[in-house]
Amino acid sequence: MKRLLKQHAPLRALGSGLVLAGAVAHPCASADPVEAVLATYCNVHTGEFFISAAGDAPPGDASRYSKQRVDWASLLKVGPRKNQWGDPLRSGSRTKVMRCGPTSISFSSGFLNANPQGELGALDFPVIQVRRANRTILPHTALEQCSVNSARYSHLGECKSSWAQSLEGQLVGGVYQVKVTRQYEDAQYNKVQRVEVLR
Repeated sequence: MKRLLKQHAPLRALGSGLVLAGAVAHPCASADPVEAVLATYCNVHTGEFFISAAGDAPPGDASRYSKQRVDWASLLKVGPRKNQWGDPLRSGSRTKVMRCGPTSISFSSGFLNANPQGELGALDFPVIQVRRANRTILPHTALEQCSVNSARYSHLGECKSSWAQSLEGQLVGGVYQVKVTRQYEDAQYNKVQRVEVLR
């Protein structure tokens, strides 16, 4: 089962982060749809993890991780109201928390339009938050490509700060951080790639 996710709404800004790579513009290609069941790689001893919209394996020695699958699409909630075709309107999402050693990863389901037959209404996407030691390291972030060319994306935040293609929890020199790789479409329809590290 796959979900169409080319257009999504950004979520609130991620806060302070270190930009490691600048924007690189080139003709934009369509994002592949994210699987409704998302592969999540976790090292339970260190709390390191890797999640990719494309379902990629983690970089380096993948044997350090165990693989879990999270059905984020099933977290979507619908209410009693229906549209003119009888389809129930979306009302929100439940949250699933996965423990990865000392790291907590929260999953929910996001959408752009409560009406599945409305503008961008067929699109949904996973939303992820990362906490460690009772501190939020990664605020709610949509795992998909974003576009600045639709106003619906902006009601949850900016493409450059609230959407990601992959997330990697890393323990570097005893300091825990999340490496965030972003990809979004700018106003000229170029694909922009950006990498940040959040601590």
